[in-house]
Amino acid sequence: MLKAVFVLPELHGQGIGKEILGKLEEDKMFLSAKRVEVLASITACKFYLKMGYTYKGGIKELDGDGLYHLEKLKI
Repeated sequence: MLKAVFVLPELHGQGIGKEILGKLEEDKMFLSAKRVEVLASITACKFYLKMGYTYKGGIKELDGDGLYHLEKLKI
């Protein structure tokens, strides 16, 4: 599970999050996993969806902490 990736709001839209996530997805643990789950805030959800993540189990619902559970399934 990927716990959190943060980029300062004033730096959004500059490709920093994409670069960080890209590096994390090059890690051997990520590469060997069949599924990766990430917890996403309301503001980060759109970013993860653009990066190929989907709502876990197809359920778009905030948990008790106000986070979405997203996952990336790999074949």
